[in-house]
Amino acid sequence: MQSPLRVLRKSQHLTLSHVAKMVGIDQSNLSRIERGQQKATPDVAERLVSLFPGQINELQILYPQRYMNQAGASDSAEV
Repeated sequence: MQSPLRVLRKSQHLTLSHVAKMVGIDQSNLSRIERGQQKATPDVAERLVSLFPGQINELQILYPQRYMNQAGASDSAEV
């Protein structure tokens, strides 16, 4: 199962490192957020939404387990 954030990032061929730099967090923190091992702060969620406007929302980042992609990366993470 993949989080909407991970599916979206991979669909745009962006690396963890690149996205982490763009939103100002450590790559390891972003990885844990994508895997559901760490909660994003509301501020980080807002910055991620701004990075992917109209493609993901804060709820998908803050509560990824509700939106987990069980079919793999072929499904989109549209809002």
